[in-house]
Amino acid sequence: MSFSVVRVGVDDITLGFEFSGLRSAQKLLEEMPGAEQIAGRVLGHRTQLGKWAHPLGRSRAVYKPESTRLYVQAKLAEPNELCPPNRVGAAVEELRARLESMGLASWQEPWVTRLDVAVDATCSPEDGKRLLDALEAARLPRAWRTTSVGAPRSTVYLKAAKSENVLARSYCRNLRLKKGQPFGLIRLEAQQRWGPRETLLAAATSPPFIGRVWRSRFAELTSQVTRLPADLQASNLGELMRRGELRHGAAERMNLFLSLERLGLAVECYPAKVYASRRREAVQLGLAISDEGQSALDINLGELLRPYVEAVDLALAA
Repeated sequence: MSFSVVRVGVDDITLGFEFSGLRSAQKLLEEMPGAEQIAGRVLGHRTQLGKWAHPLGRSRAVYKPESTRLYVQAKLAEPNELCPPNRVGAAVEELRARLESMGLASWQEPWVTRLDVAVDATCSPEDGKRLLDALEAARLPRAWRTTSVGAPRSTVYLKAAKSENVLARSYCRNLRLKKGQPFGLIRLEAQQRWGPRETLLAAATSPPFIGRVWRSRFAELTSQVTRLPADLQASNLGELMRRGELRHGAAERMNLFLSLERLGLAVECYPAKVYASRRREAVQLGLAISDEGQSALDINLGELLRPYVEAVDLALAA
């Protein structure tokens, strides 16, 4: 196992600021350049090169005049870096000081509506693909489910049981940034959302709280996954039939589903509910597809995740 964690921290945090009763700040926000969108008025302007320039640098600010609230999706670290857990509180205070210098001081404590906590680890391409395969096919707690994109698989989304809310995503940063060895840098990112005023800033920026967000998504994933190559898929399903663990109809159904998944056609061929049912069946059997030319492999997801979990624990102790 070749995983070596290179960074742990917050990728971004969305803060809510209340400006009711502060007419001068409201007037300033209303007069700032911006563009009306469904989410609200996105502050900033388009440059001569066609890119959007935000007044807070890399942080995206959206003003909702009907509620007199400003939401800032804050990037607290430099590009391609993460803000360490013990630095988040100070970084947020620097952002608040910048807002105050612009005349946007709020008399109420801000709250947090979203927190993305990530861990990046370098690895061999074989281990990187193995981890993404295992995450996609893992048995998940609380009826969570996964979806994936890419051929070969490059991003795995962990979603809530009965909604499209993304709880976490795992993906290759090298492919996203278009540099470095494919599948050689894997990010595991937990995403947590709250309603307005549900979670105040002081609680959400404490290192233990940040660590719990990440661990709540990944620390419990410990299942065993069998990754099947095309040439051994039928024989492995046949062995499950021989042992009485799979009926012949289910084996035939699963053989077709896995074959279509390997070709990237399953999601197009099946109605959405049928596809979801087949995915659940594969997960219950602990089966995942393997790329052409790879041998069958039993994967212990907990072992693959161990370096990530240990790195989070070390970061919190720092």
